[in-house]
Amino acid sequence: MVGPGRLRTAIVMAALFAGVASPMFAIWEIAHLPLYTIWAEKGVRASIWAAFHCTLGDIFIAFVTIFGALISAVIAPGLRTVRAVAAFTLLSGLIVTGAIEVASVQWLGRWAYGPLMPVEPFFGIGLSPLAAWIVIPVSALFLIRRRLAHAISCERRGAP
Repeated sequence: MVGPGRLRTAIVMAALFAGVASPMFAIWEIAHLPLYTIWAEKGVRASIWAAFHCTLGDIFIAFVTIFGALISAVIAPGLRTVRAVAAFTLLSGLIVTGAIEVASVQWLGRWAYGPLMPVEPFFGIGLSPLAAWIVIPVSALFLIRRRLAHAISCERRGAP
C-alpha cells in the first residue's frame, strides 16, 4: 500500500517534472507545427491552438508517466533508482505518445503529417513527436535529478 506521505512525494515530484518540462514541450510543439498539415490548411490561429492543446497533453503525459514510475518504485524495490524511474518514465511516455499518434493520425484523422514530417516505417509514427519524448524528458530529468535522487533515497530508507 502507498501511504499518504509517499503519495504526496510522488505527486510533488511529478508536478515538478511536468512543470520543468512544460515550457520545453510548448517550444517543441510550436517549432514542429510546420511538419503538420494544419499549418498550411487552417492558418496561424488554429496552429497555435493545436500547439497549446498538444502541450497540455504532453504535460499530462509527463505527470502521469513519472507518477507511475514513482509509485512503481514504492511497490517494487528493484525500481528504486533514478535510472529505473527515468527509464520507466521515458519508455511509458514513448509508448503513450506513439499510441496517441497512431490513433490520432491513422484511425481518428484528428491531425495529419505534412510532407516534411519524417516518419518511422513500421508504425508510421512521426519522428518529431517521438524525439520530443526523448529529448524533453531527458532534459527535465537531468534538471531535477538531485531532487529525484533525494526522493528515491528517502523511499529506500523507508521515510514517508
